Amino acid sequence: MKQVGLYEAKSKLSALVSALIESGDPVSLTKHGRVVAEIRLPSVSSPSRGGLSAENFFISPEFDHPAKKPSSSPSPPRIDPPEGPDEPRK
Repeated sequence: MKQVGLYEAKSKLSALVSALIESGDPVSLTKHGRVVAEIRLPSVSSPSRGGLSAENFFISPEFDHPAKKPSSSPSPPRIDPPEGPDEPRK
């Protein structure tokens, strides 16, 4: 793995990215000799779960309107903001 100082990386970022595309080897960025970051190609695998295009994607029918749960204490009244600048608050 190639190691490059931050100052040099800032000056030659385009060349580093081009070399990365050609070789596929990640580049370590160093600050005062210590590795602080890495530049690598993105992973090509797609997520196996959680996407809308997944074959087993499911949304519960209660997603937008969950079932009401019994409440021991009433909720406070809702106060909507005024609709215009001249309308007083409720």
